[in-house]
This record gives sequence, C-alpha cells and structure tokens, in this order.
Amino acid sequence: MDFNIFGVFPKPVGIFKLDKPVTAAEKKFIIDQPRTLNEYNTTSVENYLLKSKKLARLKTFFDESIKIFLENVYSPVHDVSLRITQCWGNYSEKGQAHHTHAHPNSFVSGVFYVQTDTATDKIYFIKSGYNQIHMPAKSFNQFNSESWWFEAEENSLILFPSGLSHRVDPVVVDQTRISLSFNTFPIGILGEKRSLTECVL
Repeated sequence: MDFNIFGVFPKPVGIFKLDKPVTAAEKKFIIDQPRTLNEYNTTSVENYLLKSKKLARLKTFFDESIKIFLENVYSPVHDVSLRITQCWGNYSEKGQAHHTHAHPNSFVSGVFYVQTDTATDKIYFIKSGYNQIHMPAKSFNQFNSESWWFEAEENSLILFPSGLSHRVDPVVVDQTRISLSFNTFPIGILGEKRSLTECVL
C-alpha cells in the first residue's frame, strides 16, 4: 500500500557544538561559583553569569547559535533578535537530578554542558497535553512517545522553545554534572501593524 505519514507542528530542538572545548579558566570560573539550593540540585547564586568577561567566548558562541536557531526555525519577516537574559550554573552530584520544568518569561532557552558523563547523562523533553486514550506502543517513535531524550555531551549547546518541559535524571557516576542554562527574549518588531498585533521592543 502506498502511504505517507507526516509530522505536523513539530517542536524544534537544536544542538550546537563548541568548536574548541571549554578552557580550564572558563571551567574553573563556573565551578567556583557560590551555589544555592534548587529543588533537587544546586544552582549558582549569580544568575547573570554572561556579564563576566571570563565567559565572553561562550557568550559569543551562544549568541551566534541562537541567531542561527531563530533564522532557521522561526524565519522572522521583521528585524528580530533574541537577547540572552539570565544565565546560571547547574550542579548535580551523584543521586541529584533536575526536576521537570519549563522556562516562563523566555522565548528560547538553552543548556550548555560543561561537565558530563556522556554514557549516562541525558536531557529528556516531555510531551505536553492530555491523551484521553492511552494505547501502549510496541515500539516508540516521535508520534507515540511521551518523552524524547538527547545525550548531554560536553561542549554542546541544546536550544529549544522555552515552554517545552524537560528534565535530567539523577547522576549515577562519581562526578558532578555541570551545565549553564539561559533564557532569551525577542527584541525588535513582533506581530503585524495591520492585524493589530504589533509590538515593538
């Protein structure tokens, strides 16, 4: 039988690789940040880390990546850019995890992995909405899965719509999992003047 099945309105997840690994100085700056308790792990007290010149190279990489993501996913007709707002460090020791959450007051969010165990560390994205009828699957695909994961690789940046729920399971090795997370907000002309949806930021 001749047939096609198409994915409609998919959720975009972008993965960008840093060309040169995090330097010892950059890593030390991130590791040495004072920390505060989060729900199941700790985060840096400072949540505007990219204001530091010590992370200028990473900020440039993040800015270039979100520009590519914006153009390829949203392709705005007007002059719009994404500005990084807050950026903070995440630290998970053995047995600690990152709870399921999304990012309010943000358009696209990012997670950059500084130190991970590639064999075991994964980021899971959670399907939203309510399935009134549940039908167990014999094999999983992008249509029937309730979650989908990607490896958390060092020196990799993962970008995704901020409303997409995600989590990271507990660390199972004797090594701290370290990442940087950030939010963005669109700057420029949003909407259309004639349709009464225009917003200039």
